[in-house]
Amino acid sequence: MFSGIIPALLTPFAPDGGLNLPALEDLTEFVLEAGVDGLYLCGSAGEGLLLSEDERRAVAETVAARVNGRVPIIVHVGALATSTSARLARHAREAGADAVASIPPFYYPLGEAEILGHYREIARAADLPLYAYNIPALTNVNLGSGLLERLFREDIIQGVKYTSSNQLDFRKLVENCDGELNLFSGPDEMLLPFLVMGGHGGIGTAYNCFPDLFVGLYEAWCAGDMSRAQELQYQVDRFILCLLPFGVIPAVKRVTAWSGVDCGPPRMPLQPLSAEAERQLHRAVDRLGLLP
Repeated sequence: MFSGIIPALLTPFAPDGGLNLPALEDLTEFVLEAGVDGLYLCGSAGEGLLLSEDERRAVAETVAARVNGRVPIIVHVGALATSTSARLARHAREAGADAVASIPPFYYPLGEAEILGHYREIARAADLPLYAYNIPALTNVNLGSGLLERLFREDIIQGVKYTSSNQLDFRKLVENCDGELNLFSGPDEMLLPFLVMGGHGGIGTAYNCFPDLFVGLYEAWCAGDMSRAQELQYQVDRFILCLLPFGVIPAVKRVTAWSGVDCGPPRMPLQPLSAEAERQLHRAVDRLGLLP
């Protein structure tokens, strides 16, 4: 099982819109120096669904080479077509990933049989541990505890990135799978509550900006220092509230530039912040005392 703090790594772009692989290497080192426990590539934070297959391969290869086995790497391979996900899963293994992850199939109305088939094909292609990525707010497909438990019992998935606020459903999953399913909190603002509910760590977007904040939170939890863990979670939550008015991905990219590595603009249809929005965001974050 993996555990701890795993940033959902941003994908840096150059001014011309292409990948900025040197910045990706810098970002990798930036979070590793903070003591993170793994990396999650090409997910929502990494704008994975806005990348071409070749770009997704380049991200996986670049990060895997830079990490060189220092921490586990999970590559998100979710796509609209199962065949695309399968190709990306095979490539992730060849590139040196330790696991793959995928959102469920989306857009077309699908039943349980189609979802099971989708994940089964990815698992077969990857020949690596597979993590289901449950983020119903974006996919409009809710992988509830019943379906996730079935995927686990049929040995299709070994873990879940659970990006939903349904803590009761999450706890049900922990208990029904006897603690053997590797479970990660997705909502940054709820890392500590999900640890309390039996999660093994977190995979999140804001981890790019201040990885040491999340590492400190997790270490306090592991040490049994609930007061310190709560204090850091409240600090995280105040930061998340700063981001929400501006759009999470564009805002996180700007804050990451101020705190460590310039990852460039988001990719269309996402839009960069206006100069005025950037000033407002900087003031809000600076008031929290988080910026260098």
